[in-house]
Amino acid sequence: MFGFFRKKKGLEEELRENPNQPEKWLKLAEENEKRAPEAVANALIYSKGELVEEAAKIVRNLAIYREFEPYTEKLEKELGKDYASFFKGLIEEYKGNLQKARNLYDVARNSQNEKLSFLANYHIANLYIKEGLYDLALKALKEVEEKVPENYKLEFTVKKREVEEKLGLTGSKILKSFKEGLKKTRDALGLSDFAGRKVDESLFEELEERLILADVGVNTTLELIEYLRNETKRRKIKSSDQLLEVLKERMKELLRQCRGELNLTEKPSVILVLGVNGVGKTTTIGKLAKQLKDSGLSVVLAAADTFRAAAIEQLEVWAERAGVRIVKGQEGTDPAAVVFDAIQSIKAKGEDVLIVDTAGRLHNKERLMKEIHKIKKVIGREFPGQPAEILLVLDANTGQNAISQAKAFKEITDVTGIALTKLDGTAKGGIVVAICNDLKIPIKLVGIGERIEDLRKFDPEEFIEALFSQTEKESETGAPPESSKP
Repeated sequence: MFGFFRKKKGLEEELRENPNQPEKWLKLAEENEKRAPEAVANALIYSKGELVEEAAKIVRNLAIYREFEPYTEKLEKELGKDYASFFKGLIEEYKGNLQKARNLYDVARNSQNEKLSFLANYHIANLYIKEGLYDLALKALKEVEEKVPENYKLEFTVKKREVEEKLGLTGSKILKSFKEGLKKTRDALGLSDFAGRKVDESLFEELEERLILADVGVNTTLELIEYLRNETKRRKIKSSDQLLEVLKERMKELLRQCRGELNLTEKPSVILVLGVNGVGKTTTIGKLAKQLKDSGLSVVLAAADTFRAAAIEQLEVWAERAGVRIVKGQEGTDPAAVVFDAIQSIKAKGEDVLIVDTAGRLHNKERLMKEIHKIKKVIGREFPGQPAEILLVLDANTGQNAISQAKAFKEITDVTGIALTKLDGTAKGGIVVAICNDLKIPIKLVGIGERIEDLRKFDPEEFIEALFSQTEKESETGAPPESSKP
């Protein structure tokens, strides 16, 4: 009679009663960081290893490598040596023991499980890339080229092209490195100026000023400086080189919280793209469409920014460059009607991805909110569970104004990820750290150049290493790198 008033079981209680629920163990890992190592291990064991990719992502995203290490013995006992070796490889890679990690991944790539075998081989290729062994990296990539899962195809294609360019197997330079793309921000930070100094109050003050000038943001900068002061006392740090190493690791920790990948697991998948005029929204859509098409997906663009005729024309140009279809209406057409037509077209042809361009009239927020809500309603009615992504495009050049835009769009709708453009053209690349710390929205794509391939998946480690790379080189040679000489 009083069943209505029974307290709903919590996730942990539910798992105690019925532990054989691997997906719920993953959910517990995401919700409870303290129990995450145990929960990840249980998710693997109860799924008989099928959730290896999802488990590895959680270990990476939460950076619980050391905490997970004791559970590798249990994995070996329950699932076999190949699974244990893969996660031991992740742990050794995190510790910087690349040779040991590669040997462990080598055991895992002989697994009978195709997913585990691919992941292990892919990690081996990435280790070769880190070590500059591009010929071996290309060989490892080619070994699994026919077995690449759908959700890795875009990343795999870009990585393979990067390796081929490094080996001189392409006619032109394909990818700009993060180090090249972040030169202006790196110069603005000028971390090399701090090399070889003693740690004192003047050092903290100068470092604080540089971080703010690079648009890391006042709040984030103050948090970083306070962290450095505490760590200096705790670790008894005496040299600036040690201090900068602590800063680097702390910034990596912050950015790991914002690591994210485009969710294109469903077919069709819909990507709703937001952003004010001038941030590079249409260009980002065009580049992304070309990359997805090159990865083997069929892509359609919907020109739902009908407020400006120029927006439709611009998207048409990019559709032609990318070699994808576009569905459009006349200027002033109801945007939701254009999206509806695009959806019907995709249904008829069985295509994979729909990318929807939208207006960005923040000066008329109420009207924009209604427009976005109507578009989402049409998408959700025709494709339940979609859009898979609501991607907000921001211009790194605008610095702190980008954060204001992001906050405004968050009020309008749920934003699942950020594409940050024009990082190569600004000294304000520190805005990446501010966005991550202030907004907690995954940064999924960054633009570091004009080429289509310069729209890249965001990699926190690579980003921070690029900011600090000059400092490291100078500390080794005692002189500025060649590229900085006049």
